[in-house]
Amino acid sequence: MKRPSLLPRLAPVLTMVLAAAAYLGLPQTEAQAAPPNKGGGFDEGGYIMGVPGGVGIPVVTSDFYDLNPSYGWGFGGGWMFARGKYFKATVGGVFEHAVIFPDNADFNDFGVHILRFMPEARIGLGSNKVWGYGLAGGGPAFAIVHWRNNNPVFNVDTSHMAPGFNMQLGGGVQGMIWKNLFLGGEVDVDLGFFFEDDPNDFGNDNDDTFVIHQVTLEFLIGWYF
Repeated sequence: MKRPSLLPRLAPVLTMVLAAAAYLGLPQTEAQAAPPNKGGGFDEGGYIMGVPGGVGIPVVTSDFYDLNPSYGWGFGGGWMFARGKYFKATVGGVFEHAVIFPDNADFNDFGVHILRFMPEARIGLGSNKVWGYGLAGGGPAFAIVHWRNNNPVFNVDTSHMAPGFNMQLGGGVQGMIWKNLFLGGEVDVDLGFFFEDDPNDFGNDNDDTFVIHQVTLEFLIGWYF
């Protein structure tokens, strides 16, 4: 039996590859070949930023306790790509610490910390003074649960850490206020998935996983180089 040829199937891919190769091989004009404009503000270069404050609103919890709004902070950095008149994008990383308050409990007796380590990217449009963007990120996360045994004989503090993964989606706006100093605000959706070593540690759950999903409002401050 004659086997069907692979050429018709590969034709679209080969066409795209050849077109890209031909485009890259064409001589560029002086304007196209020029490096990105370094006029200050949101231009090509590195950046650092801090998140001195954020409020997280729990929207979904599964196999975990009911939660109140949380407080968070963090810091990060990366590189901005500025191409053309309006297009901008950043690639970087961020560390975030969310302090979670379980419902109907004193935090000193029962509280939760969530640590997130995520690469992230922002893509948007704007000028050198202000720009808006969508963002996406994801990486390892850890839920650290601590509680206090108020037994009058044995008053013992206990902690347990559950590893997991956090995916983040959202958007924001940043604006220059002085030289390369900027302020900004973001709305993020954090989808946290965590894995327990022992399901008995978190209220006798029927499985060994739990989720914490939040909508977080964050204030940003930082510097572009």
